[in-house]
Amino acid sequence: MIAVRGPVRGPGRRGHWPSARARAASAWRRWAWLRVATAVVVALVAAGAATATVGGVSASVGPVDARLVLVPSLTGGTQVQVPPLGELELDTHRGPLRLRAEVDGLRLDDARTLVARGTTAASVGEELTADVRSAVVRLVVRSALVALAAGALACLVVFRRRRAVVTGTAGVAVALLATGGLAAATADSRALAEPRYTGLLSRAPALVGDLASVGSRFDVYQTRVAALTGSVSRLYSALSGLPDTATTGDDDVRVLWVSDVHNNPEAYRLMSTLASEFGVSAVVDTGDSTDFGSDAEARLLTPMAGFGVPYLWVRGNHDSTVVQTAVGNLGGDVVVLDGGDTYEVAGIRFAGTGDPRFNPSSFVVNDSAREQLTAAGERLASALDASAAAGEPVDVALVHEPAMALPLVGKVPLVLDGHTHRRASAADGDTLLLTQGSSGGAGLRTLVGDEPLPLQMSVLHLDPDDGSLLAVDDVTVGGVGQDSATVERRTAASYREDSSAPDDAPALEEPSDQPSPEPTEPPLLLPTTGTAPPTPS
Repeated sequence: MIAVRGPVRGPGRRGHWPSARARAASAWRRWAWLRVATAVVVALVAAGAATATVGGVSASVGPVDARLVLVPSLTGGTQVQVPPLGELELDTHRGPLRLRAEVDGLRLDDARTLVARGTTAASVGEELTADVRSAVVRLVVRSALVALAAGALACLVVFRRRRAVVTGTAGVAVALLATGGLAAATADSRALAEPRYTGLLSRAPALVGDLASVGSRFDVYQTRVAALTGSVSRLYSALSGLPDTATTGDDDVRVLWVSDVHNNPEAYRLMSTLASEFGVSAVVDTGDSTDFGSDAEARLLTPMAGFGVPYLWVRGNHDSTVVQTAVGNLGGDVVVLDGGDTYEVAGIRFAGTGDPRFNPSSFVVNDSAREQLTAAGERLASALDASAAAGEPVDVALVHEPAMALPLVGKVPLVLDGHTHRRASAADGDTLLLTQGSSGGAGLRTLVGDEPLPLQMSVLHLDPDDGSLLAVDDVTVGGVGQDSATVERRTAASYREDSSAPDDAPALEEPSDQPSPEPTEPPLLLPTTGTAPPTPS
């Protein structure tokens, strides 16, 4: 008989081999860290997916509607999507989460309101910053709650153990705190100035580069205009050598007429020179002194009060009521004409009204807009009739757009307007209608273009006895890179001979900002010297 030492392993015996399930359970207990890691991984995957899908928020940043969401990423940063134009990326922070913002739309009414109320750049920045901060706070809170809830739910479904749910939720919380700390530590506000563009937005850097060069180009522009104003200071003496085709005499009333300055400070420097050299009795301005009608732009209009003569101004379609109020508060001899207001200078009576439209970006150019302009002209015509009935007939009417001038035909001898950035004339019966070019060369925005526009303004010679127009001296100073100053004198009779009847439906759209055509008659060209004269005050 053979004796067997040791326990016999088999079913039903005390020393049997453990089953596969028992061995797995034993290993699971020994490798507790694996249980924790698995729960955390499951929770993090669920949290990331839930955050990217349902963790976003809708927000309004100024007039822009956007959708903000945090999505998993290896590099972090911020991505702004502007469909269908493309997107831009900013290296704002590092970490496993990226902030993605998709622009859903622009509320035009709110955008107009933002511009119309004369908001300054500082207040706009504060308002937009507050909007962004509020949206990001809501996004972080919502994303955190969604991530914690998704992680807990995933662990409950997969493991069906309370300990696994607690472990996974805790792992998500730690990951959120670590991610937030890393983003805060690596935040870089300078990244806002260095975006990367894709799609159609890839053209943006070229534009930004051009805008950045405006400052240096304006320095050159300022020097050249200063040199040209020295030549312009000799315009009047040079005119005395012209044939005496206009019997202006020494007692004529001279008025400087400008329009569409569009924030160009050099226009006021040239105006100061002309006002002094021609000895004008007043300056009349047919509007569009600004581009967007904001309070910040209104601060550029203070030179209006420094001419020492009455400055008569009517509102243009780029000038908001905020700008009109600011002009009215300049003091000195600045006079705002609106709603048919009249003002008399040296026996010449002026009347004017502001543009009924405020559309700095040409939002509305339809028949309704034309009706608005016509109605404004008709109200001014009624005011002219009332003034004439009171024994105080108006000699010169001031409006901004040619469409406003049509109802004034037969009501006043001379109507002045602007808006088109091109000089033009029309005659109908006893009424002469003149349109001015852009006295600011269409503003500083032309510095980013290839074709600089000239600065155009005129000196009107009026009869002191009956207020009739005797002659007009059209002054043109070349834009950037154009060293020229010209003057062309035309009599009132020549305007009537050469001008056709006014267009029944003048264009309402914004001008193309192209240089005006060359005059049909050779103007007087004054030479310029290489030395710039002292800058006029």
